[in-house]
Amino acid sequence: MADTQPVYRWKGIDKQGKRTGGSIQSSDINAARTELKKSGTEVISIAETKSFSLGSHVKKRIKQKDILLFTRLLSTMLTAGLPIVQAIDVIARDQENIAMRSMLNQIKTNLAGGKTLTEAFRKNPKQFNNLYCSLISTGEKSGTLDKILNRFATYMEKSATLKSKIKKALVYPAAIIAISLIVSSILLIFVVPQFQTIYSSFGAELPYFTRMVVHVSEILRHYWWMVLLSVAAAIFGFRRALVKSEVFAEKIDSFKLKVPVFGELLKKGIIARFTRTLAISLDSGMPIVDAMRSMGDVMDNKMYRKAVIQICNEVVNGNQLSVAINNTKLFPNLAVQMIAIGEASGSLGEMLNKVADYYEEDVGHMVDNLSNLLEPLIMVVLGVIIGGFVIAMYLPIFKIGSIVK
Repeated sequence: MADTQPVYRWKGIDKQGKRTGGSIQSSDINAARTELKKSGTEVISIAETKSFSLGSHVKKRIKQKDILLFTRLLSTMLTAGLPIVQAIDVIARDQENIAMRSMLNQIKTNLAGGKTLTEAFRKNPKQFNNLYCSLISTGEKSGTLDKILNRFATYMEKSATLKSKIKKALVYPAAIIAISLIVSSILLIFVVPQFQTIYSSFGAELPYFTRMVVHVSEILRHYWWMVLLSVAAAIFGFRRALVKSEVFAEKIDSFKLKVPVFGELLKKGIIARFTRTLAISLDSGMPIVDAMRSMGDVMDNKMYRKAVIQICNEVVNGNQLSVAINNTKLFPNLAVQMIAIGEASGSLGEMLNKVADYYEEDVGHMVDNLSNLLEPLIMVVLGVIIGGFVIAMYLPIFKIGSIVK
């Protein structure tokens, strides 16, 4: 991969005789010199960049927002009439992210060496997935690369906004769990032992609820390391099973879709992404079968990924898209009917965009409603936890008071 090779800082003279410089990622320093020479650069100095700090390590990662910004800038420059190699060179010079700058320099070198933009992008599959490269290939063949890049940048922006909304909805329950665990741990480790010391001097038997809380406190204080190891092992085992076992991963993805409220939110988000992706593919001139085959990368849920393969196979066999989608039993009737109308009227791309707009808006409303609902729920959960501990610790006092009377 491009982002695992060493990075070299260089200075040189370009074809116009101007001094230039930058970063390039290559297997070794000689390969880096060769690549620069092929692009018409006379190298004056070149040295490997050493990155030991945490900040430098983080900068090596190329994030989705970097690709989004690059796509938008490249579209704008091509629309303005800049040659593609010059446009990429200008974008690369302004990159603060070393890995991003190096990748763009590699792309520029490949283009100067006679490669197409699609071929150059396919050398970086982590950053440019199959859908991205397929659309770029269509744009190069049709001479509408600037327009397709503009559409894809808009698509990426909407997709990022949708993902952000869904993450926002999922943060609240995670916050409830985290806050509950922190509060419970503080009470069990620091507060309960104080009461335990006081009650041990009474010599009387404590109520069952109090004994249970005290017992949990003792386990947590004496075996905290075992608790942490167990949690870490469970997390590691779960993540490993997700990677190694396709069946387990499918069951987890299926379970996610059945979780009350959140499952419906995930479904609507996936449907919005599916229809938006298919719409931009068709509007860019891709055949529907090629578009379906390129969509596996954007389906985060394995159940819907399998559904895309099923839809593609049925379309190849002559079924209408709406019929194939309906046969998966994973899409709501509203989406199926709107797609059917689009097929019948010859405006499938437009109708797919309308379906995506509808479900994206619906996801936004659901997130807002969840936020309003979960804020008081956090207070209720914390109140129940703290109230439970207070009751457990004061029950012996109530019992002693009743005996004295």
